[in-house]
Amino acid sequence: SATGIDKVRDWILGRHPGRTELAPDVNIIESRLVDSLAFVELVYTIEDAAGIEIDFDTIDIEDFQSLATIQKAFFA
Repeated sequence: SATGIDKVRDWILGRHPGRTELAPDVNIIESRLVDSLAFVELVYTIEDAAGIEIDFDTIDIEDFQSLATIQKAFFA
């Protein structure tokens, strides 16, 4: 079954039908794979996949730059 980070990757790829893969180090914010409107959904997707609650007041945007940083921050 898919791991938590796979669920996050699948969610991002699902928003971009022309894209079939996403390297761990690609900056998903700078590359606009996740824009400001989608960011809240990304957080909810991570929460659901990791079984945690993320406090919007203390979010560090650095944790959300790439699949690698998301994995380190929320799935380690």
